[in-house]
Amino acid sequence: MAINRKNNHDNVRTQILTDIQSDILLNRKKGDKLPSESLYVEKYHVARSTIQKVFKDLEGLQLVERIQGKGSFVKNIKPRINIINYKGFSDYASEMGSTPITRQIKKKVMDNGKKLYLQRLRGVCIDKKYIWLTLDETYIDLVKYPKLDLYDFEKNSLYDILRKYYGTSPATAHLSSNAVFASATEGKLLEVDTQTPLLKIEGDILDIKGEILENVKILYGPNTNFQLTVGI
Repeated sequence: MAINRKNNHDNVRTQILTDIQSDILLNRKKGDKLPSESLYVEKYHVARSTIQKVFKDLEGLQLVERIQGKGSFVKNIKPRINIINYKGFSDYASEMGSTPITRQIKKKVMDNGKKLYLQRLRGVCIDKKYIWLTLDETYIDLVKYPKLDLYDFEKNSLYDILRKYYGTSPATAHLSSNAVFASATEGKLLEVDTQTPLLKIEGDILDIKGEILENVKILYGPNTNFQLTVGI
């Protein structure tokens, strides 16, 4: 892989992270030993500290396990991504060196034009391979946010649209959670079998004024870890 040296240090690090992730996904299996830090330094022509930071990122994604005195080994071939409340999906993708993707399953105007219903499959793309993370259902008030239904949510982030055109953003959440098994349809979308346990989070997302921004139900697939914090 040729590194674009015109980018800043963080982008060089992201390029290396993306390349090693692709190598793991396409060419490695669980338990494989990875090349040494020195070999990666030689391959990418960067400082050892950069490679050390990349491996810390890989550990955070639970792709790599580092064993002192032995080296680095493949822990999983797909990343496990920490979802912390409702931070933007693009932010997660940027942190892990991949591209965010959204597939709109349903979009429907309801209640005589007063509500918008969205069902979206969300994930990341690594080296042209899709890893689906969540299946989201959203109900949002079209009286408060007129013409929101006209946007293409495969190309545009819902929260980016709300911030840019409606002057609002998520602030806090009132949520409940429980473990569920995927239905046949949900399993097909998330690419899991119906016996795979999933985490379901549902409730209200509130804006900075404490008013309901949206009502959500989200199924988290096995490639995600959900971490709940007080704010958003």
